[in-house]
Amino acid sequence: MLTPNPAVDLPQNQVLPARSVVPQPRDEGDFHTSSVPLNFARNSEIFAEGETAGYVYKIVSGVVRVSKLLPDGRRQISAFHLPGDMFGFEVDDVHHVSAEAIGPVKVLAYRWQSLISTTPSSSFVRELLNRTMIGLRQTQDHLLLLGRKNALERLAAFLIEMVRRTGSDRSLQLAMPRHDIADYLGLTLETVSRMFAELKDAGIIKLESARQVSVLDMQKLEAMAT
Repeated sequence: MLTPNPAVDLPQNQVLPARSVVPQPRDEGDFHTSSVPLNFARNSEIFAEGETAGYVYKIVSGVVRVSKLLPDGRRQISAFHLPGDMFGFEVDDVHHVSAEAIGPVKVLAYRWQSLISTTPSSSFVRELLNRTMIGLRQTQDHLLLLGRKNALERLAAFLIEMVRRTGSDRSLQLAMPRHDIADYLGLTLETVSRMFAELKDAGIIKLESARQVSVLDMQKLEAMAT
């Protein structure tokens, strides 16, 4: 096991994968040289609610779910992060949500203080702000979805979101199981399954399998989501 570089040392519950090369501190303008690559197995925890924060993460491959446990024990998923997304930002030094790998996930971990203490290039600032604003917009869309849409509208909006974010040609291989989708949409598993069946019976989608979905009529799906 390699010893972490002090400039990019990791939280105690995270270790470098075998044969990883510890990077040198970031050169100005290079967004990637201060990162440490980390691999997480399916359903493994990246960080937990209440843990000390200090690192942000960029997804190289795989999908991450971010969630919070409610006082009654239920789970609310607030985001699904896809390749290219950044997550782990906090306003203080504590994580207020948990992050888990849905399947095998590879991320780049950045020590937040290292990023902001070194004068970055304009390209670095643009990329960081762009990814932060994308995350904010997705959060706003999710709040609208939960507050103003019925069950069918929520599922339609979710499928459209996944098509757009994955850049797929209306054919989706969903990484997340249906109970994750239910917790993201604020619905029960039974309701989500029933809404999938309604969209299928209406000829709007085709279910190749539980996670393989083809959108047959995007115009009708978009009309349902609005």
